Amino acid sequence: MQKKHIIKEFGRSIGQLLPVPGLEVVVEHGRAVQWDLRVKANYQGLRFDLIIEVLPSNNLPVYRDKINRIKSSIQAEHAVPVLVAPYLSPERQALCRESGVCFVDLSGNVFVAHQSFYVERIGFPNKYPEKRQRRYPFSDKASLILRELLKDPKRQWGIRELAEKIGLDPGYLSRMAKSLSESGYASRAGGKLKIRYPKEILDDWVRAYDLKRNEHQRYFVLAPDVKSILERLRKIGITRKIEYALSVQAGAGLVAPHAVYKEVHMYVGNGEAVEFFKKELDLKNADQGANLVLMMPYYKHSVFYDSREVEDLRVVSDIQLYLDLYGYPVRGREQAEHLYDKRLKMLF
Repeated sequence: MQKKHIIKEFGRSIGQLLPVPGLEVVVEHGRAVQWDLRVKANYQGLRFDLIIEVLPSNNLPVYRDKINRIKSSIQAEHAVPVLVAPYLSPERQALCRESGVCFVDLSGNVFVAHQSFYVERIGFPNKYPEKRQRRYPFSDKASLILRELLKDPKRQWGIRELAEKIGLDPGYLSRMAKSLSESGYASRAGGKLKIRYPKEILDDWVRAYDLKRNEHQRYFVLAPDVKSILERLRKIGITRKIEYALSVQAGAGLVAPHAVYKEVHMYVGNGEAVEFFKKELDLKNADQGANLVLMMPYYKHSVFYDSREVEDLRVVSDIQLYLDLYGYPVRGREQAEHLYDKRLKMLF
């Protein structure tokens, strides 16, 4: 939803969004360099200003920028910082409160508090679901850009330099760089591209990612525990032409062990790899009681990017591990947070 449309709708419906008897409001357009809108309010003799920043995008980096901007523009004691958006999720609402910023969304969720004036209305669903961007940063091929940028967030990349590094067409990468800049995920200066807010980008990514989109093939392999399964994998002589990499708990267990697990998850690049493992491990189909899950990736271009050898087995990158773990139902988020603390946090 475009910013101008949010402003228009907010001005039109402010009475319904703040249904307080005795409240008088006048909406004024803000000074371009300071804020988007100002609402002069009078409630039973209490006069105050709502200083408003409009959030047209749900991207977390843009949200952080808006919060910082509105807090820095508030000087008078009677001014109340307010974020206005089409919809703010419960997580975004909580972040507003933690930052000392009130909020109003066009879906009906409201929290505005100033001295004796208090309005809180929450629990309303999203009336304005965002359409997927045409140049979606978390799509398979485009995610190669973020994967490389997240490895060294302080580095500035030339477009051709980065395109050559990750094997993408420079024209496509240039278009994606523009999209990343517009969405707040990256900055561009002097022809260079640099990532912004890496942790917030990762948070947005895990919300967009779904492990279930991979094709899961569940098998039983004769082995007493997961360590024995990994040992069998080491012994079957996997050649370089077999594209595979461990992920989820099995992958994390090799790079940042934490949670106990009972299934080994492994990406395989094609049907040839599936047949290789079925033959070499004598796998049996098992909807129930499976202990080995082969996954055909929907991230066909990028899932193996930066995979590495750990204890004689291939493991996906830490970024891919984090994505897979975060939504995994059995202690996945716990393991993802441990992985972040041990390996990713130091980069960000």
